[in-house]
Amino acid sequence: MEGCWTVGVSLELAYTFPTLLELSTEEIVAVWDAVSDYILEQMKLDKGVLVPGLGIFAGVREEVHSKDEGIPVRRPVFQLDIGVLWLQDLQSPNDIIPDDVKIEPLNYRQLSRASGVPLHMVPRCVRESVLLYCHLLRNKEPVSFVFKNIGVMTCQDDFLLMRFFCSCIAELESNATVLTLFHTRFWTDDSADFGPASAARGIRVFPRFQLTVEESRAEAATEKEAAVEQKLSREGSVGRLLQRRKTLPPSMLLQRKPSSRQQDVAKEPSAR
Repeated sequence: MEGCWTVGVSLELAYTFPTLLELSTEEIVAVWDAVSDYILEQMKLDKGVLVPGLGIFAGVREEVHSKDEGIPVRRPVFQLDIGVLWLQDLQSPNDIIPDDVKIEPLNYRQLSRASGVPLHMVPRCVRESVLLYCHLLRNKEPVSFVFKNIGVMTCQDDFLLMRFFCSCIAELESNATVLTLFHTRFWTDDSADFGPASAARGIRVFPRFQLTVEESRAEAATEKEAAVEQKLSREGSVGRLLQRRKTLPPSMLLQRKPSSRQQDVAKEPSAR
């Protein structure tokens, strides 16, 4: 897929991502595009969506004060929910979603229909993608997790932050868009900046990636040793053959049984 980048994992870690190794980049992106569409659909209904292992997206109605006047607005909010194991060195804003906001789970059947990926593979794709993203965070990889038409999750200096596209904020709150922008962390650039040409600019966009299995140093060293031993074994066989021929007596090397054609020619009388 154009604009994708390669994520390499060791053979030991590859067993954690069997679905990502089976799916193509197009299929993985299709699943997450469907996830983003479902999240935006629920936020427009003043609901939230839980992405397991990652966090909760929600459309929250609040009253924002401007010139001593309270104006009700609806803005997007993200509440991080990554396990402590991954967040030992990470910090993030403490966004709280009100208790009266209904939180919906991901509708995997709807995601399967929208993405064209088999139903049994969709939840595995979501779960393994989140695990892989957490793995990249722990290894301090500079990766931007892009949610189509919603926003970008970035991590800089161990600070994980979700910023929403201005188009997403405007879609949720069309009456007081500018006022809502001042009270929401928004992404200054356009969502088109994370298109297929992003890889050419050195931007690693998640989930636009291709997962591959890399050999560990121990595995590479083992294969190298096996190749050397095989080469030495072949050279040893040739050497032993040459040594055997050298030890044969000259009489055996010169003695040679004549062929049938040579015997027939010897029996024929001389023309003379």
